[in-house]
Amino acid sequence: MDTFAQDVRFALRQLLRSPLFALTVLATLAIAIGSVTAVFGIVNGVLLNPLGFSRPDRLVYLEGLDPQGHPMDMSPQDLLDVQSQSHSFTAIAAVRESNSLTLSRANAPAERISAARVGGSFFSILGVRAQQGRFFQNGADLKGAPRVVVLSDPAWHRDFGGDIHVIGKSIDLDGHPYQVVGIAPPGFTFPGTPDAWYPAAWDDWEVGDNARGLHEIHAIARLADGVPVAAAQRDLGIIAHRIAAEWPRYDARIGATATPLRDEIIGDVERPLWILMGAVALVLLIACANISNLLLVRAARRESEIAVRTALGAGRRRLALQFITEALVLAIGGAALGLLVASWALALVVRFGPADLPRLSEIAIDGRVFIFSSIIAVLVGLAFGVLPALRASRAEVASMMRAGAGGVIRGARATRSAMVISEFALCTVLLVAAGLLIRSFNRLMAVDPGFRADHVVVFDAALDGPKYQYDPATNAFVDAIIARLAALPGTVGAAAAANRPFDTDPGFSASTSFLIDGQPKPPEGQRPESRLLPVSPGYFSTMGMTSVRGRVFTDPDNRVSAPPVVVVNQALVDRYFPGTDPIGKHITFGISHTVSAAPGETVRARGEIIGVVRTVQHSSLSAPAEPATYFPYDVLPAGPAFVIRTNADPATVEREARAQVAAVDPDVAVYGLQTLDNAVSASVARPRFYALVCTLFAAAALLLAVVGLYGVMAYSVAQRRREFGIRMALGATSWNVISLVVWTGARLIATGLVLGLVGPVLATRLLVGLLFGAQPLDPATFGSVAIILGGAATLACWLPARRAARADPIAALRAE
Repeated sequence: MDTFAQDVRFALRQLLRSPLFALTVLATLAIAIGSVTAVFGIVNGVLLNPLGFSRPDRLVYLEGLDPQGHPMDMSPQDLLDVQSQSHSFTAIAAVRESNSLTLSRANAPAERISAARVGGSFFSILGVRAQQGRFFQNGADLKGAPRVVVLSDPAWHRDFGGDIHVIGKSIDLDGHPYQVVGIAPPGFTFPGTPDAWYPAAWDDWEVGDNARGLHEIHAIARLADGVPVAAAQRDLGIIAHRIAAEWPRYDARIGATATPLRDEIIGDVERPLWILMGAVALVLLIACANISNLLLVRAARRESEIAVRTALGAGRRRLALQFITEALVLAIGGAALGLLVASWALALVVRFGPADLPRLSEIAIDGRVFIFSSIIAVLVGLAFGVLPALRASRAEVASMMRAGAGGVIRGARATRSAMVISEFALCTVLLVAAGLLIRSFNRLMAVDPGFRADHVVVFDAALDGPKYQYDPATNAFVDAIIARLAALPGTVGAAAAANRPFDTDPGFSASTSFLIDGQPKPPEGQRPESRLLPVSPGYFSTMGMTSVRGRVFTDPDNRVSAPPVVVVNQALVDRYFPGTDPIGKHITFGISHTVSAAPGETVRARGEIIGVVRTVQHSSLSAPAEPATYFPYDVLPAGPAFVIRTNADPATVEREARAQVAAVDPDVAVYGLQTLDNAVSASVARPRFYALVCTLFAAAALLLAVVGLYGVMAYSVAQRRREFGIRMALGATSWNVISLVVWTGARLIATGLVLGLVGPVLATRLLVGLLFGAQPLDPATFGSVAIILGGAATLACWLPARRAARADPIAALRAE
């Protein structure tokens, strides 16, 4: 330990004597270790940290399967059948996360809060405990049970100031009194990030046999002891087959499946995050190679010191330990700075990262991240310290003591060249990956969404409670708001829809099967399907949607007493009317709807096709075209979303929109207020994040590789200055010397580029699921990377080459 302490003190003195060298290495390590620590912090928070539930490995997520085997919602009645027939689970609880409630308070504007509708055993299945109060008791989700609610910790503090006395009190949600029975623990956000949880007490219309086509929920379950997930999936398959045989009209070819709850929460981010981890590891390797080169150069400049210490009796092991100690001191210092960089980077990710990144709030510097950073520091110190230590310890005293011996640490030049080649090979992999992600993102942003998002402000209004139980009240409110919005200064158009594009919390989201009049009735489970989209007259022009043929809705079409008409999109025509004109065709949908204040008075949703509009991307720019049918809003009203095309300042329009809603009904909450441009931009936040982070890593790798090449070439020119002087004395021109130096560097880059192209060919296959409209072996991307690397390398070689061309022949001959 005394020897180690002595080596540390000596290493610190050596570094203080070379502050520029020390700062260069520390800055490089801070960026490299900070980057890899930050990405590991994300991986740790999202993927590695266990779910905060009791025995999370026994929790599964239940959902239906459509005829193509894709996940879909279940109906409440089907879930009740699974609960009664399955023996694979100890408990099952329904989950419906995309739900919202209007919170009304005295002397405060109505507020829309997100809520999850869950089964009574939801919290007990997860095994979490209330922070204050209690969770649901047995029977809380039975019909007629008292209305109760559990608040999230953020909502408790935001809306009630953290007042403990709110427990036991009644609050107004959607016009109904709910008793607050408990506060969820901090950090508990499942499913999604709800502000509240309330029991799923099913109404008669939701659990009747005629409601089996109402697919609107998922479920969580706890596996029975000794039952693996595969066995539970087989059990669900048998039950789904039994239900389909009994109810072919609703459940033909509909299945069910169970997946680990962890996989459901994490979603599809696991592979991209590990890819980012691999990318930042390449940056770290490049940094190690760069620092190894710097240490080799530094060791070459310390030849006299090494020779004296060897002559005085220092053995190879002693010299090697000294160099390794210096490397470890640098690595530990770089890791300390890297932790600061990582904490800053993670704070930015949590604040500005994609909102749909799962477990975003759990990303932080914890004990595991600190240990990881410490281990990385030791490994990095050994990685870039061992090679210079071995080179220095094998040096020959006689050679180093001999005057004029240049480059006496044998093999160092070849080692430095190999380091540069490896840096550019690794850099090529990162640049190709970043180029593919950028190209994919650009193509995604070039997708035509089917509407014009510029100068459009959107918002949702929460029409809940008894006041808006029937359609006439809803229609009157919508008509009044549209008239007021249309009268605002700068407004070009205003309209309403039950589900606008890129709405993350739609008041209405439904798809159903339909029949085409005059065509044979297809078998159950094979009927054509369409999304239903109620819109008001003027919606298509306000959204900037193009009509393909026929006409769109007018005010007379928007009356309940008018002949039923619909407008369909081009995707529906392409799929179900190939080669024919759909105008004038009649279609009937598999839903009924109350259209007046008289309970039980319903009509069958149907209509004559009067027009065709271009297909709109509703939820994702990368999603395939989806058949959709537009209804007049008053015929099929739902929770409205308003769209305003305006030439005024969006901030002014947003303030006016809130004021106009409050003037019509102050109890209606306004939420989701934003520009449509921002809504579209938010939908691509995750691919933008992947492309941005990978590009930053690639840029850092390129900078490190270029700096490494420059350092090697500059040192080589300094060592060969006498040689260049003699060449010029014998007749070589400045251009000959420049060409010689540049060609030496070009050989290194060409070798690294060739070796590096093998990596992208293999590695980019991992990016297939992340690319949109771009192929892994994209020639344009590979060509661009070659040009960028070639240009940057040429610049790195040109500056030392110019210095070599200024060598003084007289000084060189005098030295000889």
